[in-house]
Amino acid sequence: MSPTARNTGIVLTLGMLVFSSWMYLQTGDWVALVFAVASLGYGVFFFSVTPGGRD
Repeated sequence: MSPTARNTGIVLTLGMLVFSSWMYLQTGDWVALVFAVASLGYGVFFFSVTPGGRD
């Protein structure tokens, strides 16, 4: 994965996490909580990928 793709994924994941967490705090909706947890999973993936590696 290219460094640009990895950084884009990290930024989008962070945005999704922040928005989902904010939405959960505002509404208490369990779906927003599921999206926040999924965002953490995506975050782990993008942080674990070596930039420029053949992953």
